[in-house]
Amino acid sequence: MWKSLSNLNLSRKKSDDAEQLVEFPLSSGDDTSLITKLRKGYQLGRPALVKKTGKYRVTYKGLSRAERRSFALDLFQTLIDLKWRWASLIFVLTFFIVYFVFAVIWYVLAKAHGDFDNLNNPTWTPCVERAKTFADLMLFSIETQTTIGYGTFYPNTSCSGSLLLVFVQITVGFLLETLLVGFLIVKLSRPKHRRHTLLFSEKACICKEDGELCLEIRVGDLRKSHLVDTSSFGIFVSEKVSSEGVVYPLYQQQMEFEAHQMQDRVFLMWPLTIRHKINEDSPLYSMTFDQMLSNTFEIIIILEGTIEATGEICQARTSYSSKDIVWGHRFVNMVDFDEDNGQWRANFEKFNQTVPTPTPKCSGKQLSEIYGASNKPERTQVPDRTQVPDNIGGTFRRSQSQIITPMTEEASMTKIPDRR
Repeated sequence: MWKSLSNLNLSRKKSDDAEQLVEFPLSSGDDTSLITKLRKGYQLGRPALVKKTGKYRVTYKGLSRAERRSFALDLFQTLIDLKWRWASLIFVLTFFIVYFVFAVIWYVLAKAHGDFDNLNNPTWTPCVERAKTFADLMLFSIETQTTIGYGTFYPNTSCSGSLLLVFVQITVGFLLETLLVGFLIVKLSRPKHRRHTLLFSEKACICKEDGELCLEIRVGDLRKSHLVDTSSFGIFVSEKVSSEGVVYPLYQQQMEFEAHQMQDRVFLMWPLTIRHKINEDSPLYSMTFDQMLSNTFEIIIILEGTIEATGEICQARTSYSSKDIVWGHRFVNMVDFDEDNGQWRANFEKFNQTVPTPTPKCSGKQLSEIYGASNKPERTQVPDRTQVPDNIGGTFRRSQSQIITPMTEEASMTKIPDRR
């Protein structure tokens, strides 16, 4: 069956994230039924729900005008969520519009005062000294709001309204600058940027640990100012059909991850391997080797913690599908003691390196049944005194060589098309 998967052609589409999609070739016989089944899968031929960078591939449509107006009610958060090119454009346009509006007000005031009718009258006292055109008043508006004061243009208090207008423009300018500076600071200091220094392994390994199948993922933090109260958890996303026939294309199930015996707490002073036990509570419990590599699901990993310097909550996330799962491998040790410096050292060159390890080629449920049956003592039979028993112990245990298949690196790599 997996030979058919290796024959699937890939076509790279030009997009922002250079994702790869699958083209289903025309086949006959068993290959046709296989392709039909794979077309119904969640991942094969589709981009991932969550990119490796943590961004979602979810768009909204069908929003009414009332629902769209709700974004304007939460204007500050809407501005924060804007991309930088739009935020910069709004920043520049806001200042320009304010300068222009006050320039128009100054022009109307000068026009009403009769300044443009007395440009050649040396005894006339205008509202704005030496201002003869709208461009002069525009420059005066910018000088007033930014308190530059070149000395060429200045208002005269003899013009009624000029003093009040100067006060209003300077007050509005200070308020506007305060709001926009605060907006820029919040946008620059958003905690989501902290996730760029949090690392996830490129692959997820499935191996045997303490008698159980486990899904292992390595996480690390590049900064020495580590996150406080860090925790991790996973979400298993797949298609589900209820007993009533209701189809949930993106059905979520919780996956518990733990680092050593710290439960969901993660102390990222050095890179750690977080582990998900494939037991009765795991959505992977009944999935066989072939089902695990069938590319019909996605595992989203979320790492949350508090930034020590600011106290803000940071969340980093990534996702794994069958393409990213390596069966029968585990991560190599990357932490050792540097005797020259007297410190522990983490070698990030080994962050994504794995080594083969003997792993049963079966589901977690099958492994539990095999080990459960092998650990049950059989009834002791009374031996025939005329014969010498072959098994003196009177019990039989299945040898691990019968249930464990050492996986080589070539055999464990899945020939699943790249989805990114």
